[in-house]
Amino acid sequence: MFPPIVICETVSFSVESVPVAPAGRLAPREHSPDAENSFSPHLELMTKMLKEKPGIREWVRDRILFLALVIFLIGATIYILAGKIFAPESIWLHPLKEFSLLMSMIGIVSLGYELFLRELTFNEYKEALQELVNPDAVRLGVRGIYKNRSELGRAISFEGLFRDVKNEIFIGGSSLLSISTASRELLKDKVLHGANVRLLLMDPTSPVVEMISKQTGGKPTFVNEIRTSLLLLQKLQEEIEEGEGHPKKGKLTVHTYQIIPSHSFISIDADQSQGVIVADIGPYLGRSHARPSMVVVRKKGGLFEYWQEMNELMWESSKPIDLAPPQTMDSKAITQVFTSGKETEYFDTATRGWFPASICQMDGNWKGIKGSQWVWVREHLTLEESKTGSQHRFRHRLSLPFHFREEALIRGDLLVRAADVCHITVNDVGIKMEYGGAEYTDPFMVDIKKYLKGGENMIYFELISFAQPDAESAEDNRTGLIYRLHIEYRD
Repeated sequence: MFPPIVICETVSFSVESVPVAPAGRLAPREHSPDAENSFSPHLELMTKMLKEKPGIREWVRDRILFLALVIFLIGATIYILAGKIFAPESIWLHPLKEFSLLMSMIGIVSLGYELFLRELTFNEYKEALQELVNPDAVRLGVRGIYKNRSELGRAISFEGLFRDVKNEIFIGGSSLLSISTASRELLKDKVLHGANVRLLLMDPTSPVVEMISKQTGGKPTFVNEIRTSLLLLQKLQEEIEEGEGHPKKGKLTVHTYQIIPSHSFISIDADQSQGVIVADIGPYLGRSHARPSMVVVRKKGGLFEYWQEMNELMWESSKPIDLAPPQTMDSKAITQVFTSGKETEYFDTATRGWFPASICQMDGNWKGIKGSQWVWVREHLTLEESKTGSQHRFRHRLSLPFHFREEALIRGDLLVRAADVCHITVNDVGIKMEYGGAEYTDPFMVDIKKYLKGGENMIYFELISFAQPDAESAEDNRTGLIYRLHIEYRD
């Protein structure tokens, strides 16, 4: 059997492979403004307005609905009271009734338009505009092309994609660590409610994995990601099998492959008319440059069928993996994975209390760590903070069994990036090193194995953002923290 796994709260999906770098370097201070990729300036402007200020449309729509309802009620009230105000032979009775009836009809028509027709009209206008500014993209079913996974993540919510699934989720990639951590609960819920999930990842014993590891300096990070992902998927399978009260369960199927992957993908209901495929274009070979991503929908003669066929070819060249027998690690080992996100807390100096950290906006040049998200005290910083710099304290709590012994610990690897730098303290023991590397190809890896103990453990991050007095906007000097801790010990 697989070793038991302890699953800890994780957030979001990640973006890139995370091989290890030597400590002691500070992140470069160059800046490049974020750029949302789009088919044209017109579509970009329209998408940005709808995306950043959805409340304006809702605010206007709610008030128009209220006004239409008021007009209808006034007209109806006047119509009812007209006979009581004027005598039947009055010359004003019939004109007033006709006017009030007209007001009521205007209210009813306005209500119907706002409730049923406005959204339809807007969508038709949007599609027509897309065809005008980029007819080839519309014809081929291309919803968007993005420079890298970071831009894709800012434009599309994978949680939203998974929630809309009706029949099948089909995901292929290198390690799928971000899927097995951040999206495991969504996948579990979909399988328990009847959807089928197919997952395709690399075989950790494949020569291709060894080749990719050599390209990253011979470090074992990549193969460990695959092994960890398989362990977490084994635990997910156990939870699905133990789930009760779901008579129409779907099926979780995991395959591994030993070839160089042609692409990575997420396919949602590919056999349905509303199917969507998100594809990372090009093979993953552990290189530092990110791959562009494409979102396609089904259009006759479009690219959807091409990506669907490519996905199935990768599946056909793979082989199923039995999640029950031991596949990767010491069968007596327990693995825990902790990531920056919902479990990260920051210290508020005003109230002297700890509060949940926020997922912050990334700089366009920052790199990620699989399964983790960049965090800060708020989503945005102010212009003043950008000019003067800032210093904040973060922490992550984790618990190990009280009978835990140091000699039982196999690994305690902390991968970390920060903008600009951070100092790390584990259980009141300060590590005398500064860690930055937001833009580095490799994150820093800190071995904290000797600082861990049985019971509650506390990891503190002192995050420092350097001052930039000439900053013209808050985005000129963004700051944040991202990390992932992998603990493995023998039971």
